[in-house]
Amino acid sequence: ADIYVYFYRKAFDIAATSGTVTFISSNKYFRAGYGKTLRAYLKDRASVHLVIDFGDLPVFDATTYPCVVLAVRLPADLKTHNVRVANVRSMDALDALPDHIEHEGWDQPQRSLLKEGWVLERGATRALVEKLRKAGTPLGEYVGGRFYRGIVTGCNEAFVIDAATRDRIIEEDPRSAEIIKPWLRGKDVKRWRVEWQNLYVIYSPWDLPVDQYPAILEHLAQFQDALARRPEVVQGRFPWHAMSRYAAEYVGEFEKPKIVWPNLCIEPRFALDPDSCYVSAPATILPVALDELFLLGVLNSSAVSWFMMKIAAERAGGFLEYKPVYVTDISIPDTTPAQRAAIETFVRRLLAANGQGSHVAEWEQELNALIYKLYNLTPDEIRIIEENTL
Repeated sequence: ADIYVYFYRKAFDIAATSGTVTFISSNKYFRAGYGKTLRAYLKDRASVHLVIDFGDLPVFDATTYPCVVLAVRLPADLKTHNVRVANVRSMDALDALPDHIEHEGWDQPQRSLLKEGWVLERGATRALVEKLRKAGTPLGEYVGGRFYRGIVTGCNEAFVIDAATRDRIIEEDPRSAEIIKPWLRGKDVKRWRVEWQNLYVIYSPWDLPVDQYPAILEHLAQFQDALARRPEVVQGRFPWHAMSRYAAEYVGEFEKPKIVWPNLCIEPRFALDPDSCYVSAPATILPVALDELFLLGVLNSSAVSWFMMKIAAERAGGFLEYKPVYVTDISIPDTTPAQRAAIETFVRRLLAANGQGSHVAEWEQELNALIYKLYNLTPDEIRIIEENTL
């Protein structure tokens, strides 16, 4: 956890019995996994009176995602107690902050500050978030927790190679092809498609008998000094020629068809990789059968895009963290065979077109309409979503 979390806890320890605690801190604990215990503490053991969220507004010189929280060290009556909430997204509002809080803020029940994550929104928006959250089976449960993080090489200059280098190494020693795999980076993953850049990775786990791959050893030897300076190598945890984090327990999943997505997105960028690419961290993969493509349609929908805007941690420039800790909460509604077939029809069209072309907007609109029906959304709820995503 970020260390400020412990300062919050200590402040409540040293405050008077009905004393006031207030902080200017990062807002990341509103949604981050490590903030779950602090969120529960504030909800159940304090009376929160004010929350001001500045998002990524440059209040300070650094990008700090600031917030202000004011609370009293007394448990609130969760049946009646409200929190004054204000989102500040303009520097002009700082010059008249009390007026902004009074006129643009709102009262939100403290019981709505859930340990799963704080959704600081007015009633209709907050209700829609909870409706989407409860509309089906959480994705993490639906897929049995099969989210897998990409590989950390520890030195991309050594392990990631282009096609010409790959061909040269294999020409010198054909056996090298056994451990040279196609390499996909998060930035190569777009919406509905991957744009593989003809890169490869030398897959060198800790127990690789590298002497049996002389051409690989010769290539890596060029970077031996840098590789040997890695802390884990200095500590003797693995040999200099090995990757830092090589996903030993699930490496076989990279060989399967999979949904892949980058860590940071402005909108959903879920794509299908059918080509057995090994993926760079912090991108994530989800192995999926090719007859389950309706799942890709749900994940790239406007409903999910809007939901992620409300539950995922924010980053500068409008980016959101699409980490498994947030993606796992995406609800997958129950579907009939006919509904799945209709969704997969549009997914296949979008995949075939690589998400590009004159018909994409039309197909996505029809796909979104099918997804809205799955979530049983009303016209007003659809309007809330589309005002912020389309």
